[in-house]
Amino acid sequence: MYSKVYSAGLTGLEAQKILVEADVSGGLPSFQMVGLLASAVKEARERVRISLQNSGVVFPPKRITVNLSPADIRKDGSGFDLPIAISLTAAFGMIPISYTEQMAFAGELSLDGRIHGIHGALPIAIVARESGFSSVMLPAANVAEASFVEGIQVIGVHTLKEAIAFLRGEIAIPPAKGDWEKTRGKMQLPEVDFSEICGQKTAKKAAETAVAGAHNLLMIGAPGTGKTMLARAVAGIMPPLSRKEMLELTKIYSVAGQLDETMPVIVHRPFRAPHHSISPAAFSGGGSKVVPGEITLAQNGVLFLDELPEFSRTTLEMLRQPMEEGKIHLSRLGHSFEYPAKMMVIGAMNPCRCGFYPDMQKCRCTPAQVQSYLSRLSEPLLDRMDLCVEMEKGTFGLPETQEKEENSDQIRSRVLAARERQERRYLRESICYNSELDGKLMEKYCLLRKGEKLLWQELCEQLELSARGAKRLLRVARTLADLAEQEQIREEDLFEASLYKGISRKYWNPVPGGAQRR
Repeated sequence: MYSKVYSAGLTGLEAQKILVEADVSGGLPSFQMVGLLASAVKEARERVRISLQNSGVVFPPKRITVNLSPADIRKDGSGFDLPIAISLTAAFGMIPISYTEQMAFAGELSLDGRIHGIHGALPIAIVARESGFSSVMLPAANVAEASFVEGIQVIGVHTLKEAIAFLRGEIAIPPAKGDWEKTRGKMQLPEVDFSEICGQKTAKKAAETAVAGAHNLLMIGAPGTGKTMLARAVAGIMPPLSRKEMLELTKIYSVAGQLDETMPVIVHRPFRAPHHSISPAAFSGGGSKVVPGEITLAQNGVLFLDELPEFSRTTLEMLRQPMEEGKIHLSRLGHSFEYPAKMMVIGAMNPCRCGFYPDMQKCRCTPAQVQSYLSRLSEPLLDRMDLCVEMEKGTFGLPETQEKEENSDQIRSRVLAARERQERRYLRESICYNSELDGKLMEKYCLLRKGEKLLWQELCEQLELSARGAKRLLRVARTLADLAEQEQIREEDLFEASLYKGISRKYWNPVPGGAQRR
């Protein structure tokens, strides 16, 4: 007897519909599986056989063949266990074939018949809906995340026996439904509040500007001046995620297997802070299954790189494309994948090995050592940093004045107002933030009057900015104008934006010791 059910396999962040066919015929007893299968899928043969037997299904001594189609796509992962078992059960005549035609299946089986959770349940539910299925059967552990996909019923099962009983009409399992209302109002409590940071007004304003326009930020200063503290405070002024961004992030974390069972939907913007010893593959994404790396896991959030020059040169240079295009292309095992990487990069670094340059009374480094340390950051990478700020000394922990500092809520209100202005401005455009302005859109929304245009050109010449650097300066000025609730970019906005670009020139051009940078 022949039967077929549908499942889905992951290819990068997307799922693809897979047909699982089973044929039971006379002949010498055998159990074969074909269809370009990876090792995990080949091993499903024994898992499925024993699981069916322990679930009360008699395995007939016949010639059994299972095919996973299309045959030119490599099938990997343990999620094909359940559809193979259901297809076989239907081929044995224990389930009406008509019951499985409008349902997709995915899940991993244990030997005693329990169904374990899998990675990528959310994209599997999405592709099932797009393929026209009315429902999808998933492990109970994955139901919560998949239930937020609208337009399809999600059935959660704990055991294979329960799944068979449901398909035979012996029991009823109500479909799960995600509650978006529960995700609202869940504010993320920041590790550090801006009111806890004494002084550092310039750095705070730079951080506020960076968040308001989704710009990249580089902080440079001596050890203990609060670079890491300020970066972690940024999480408290980030705007909330939209429903579309929540689903996009949840999809990424579902494929990566990093969803929290207590909160199956990502409701906060991610703050990723990888250690500087991270490998290039873990940073960009890779492995045999090409799982998302730190760059993609920081989508719609913050990628914080502490001790920036300590990262390997290969790792840092991987940031070039994501910082410019908001996506990263990966080629692995003959396949090419495009992962989203629209994140805000925050870097923190010391100005030299000992950390005290240019204070020559404390600095123990020679000019050559300072040059060597700073040269670990390439010019193209520095050029992609929209704001560069120098941390003040001696203000953390021992405030010199009793002036009350602004808290994160106050700063966040200004950031939200600036983001709302951008949302209204770019409502009919393909961009969302000032940091994405380019080409004709920049000419349209960053229109300068004659005086401001001459000033912008003069500042770019003085700072010796590249064409990319000049555009980024103008984008920052656009954000500063939004924070000031001004539609027209003013001279003071251009001056302030140039200050954030000029700090890097103090350290990198010219190089200490009089030698010019190569």
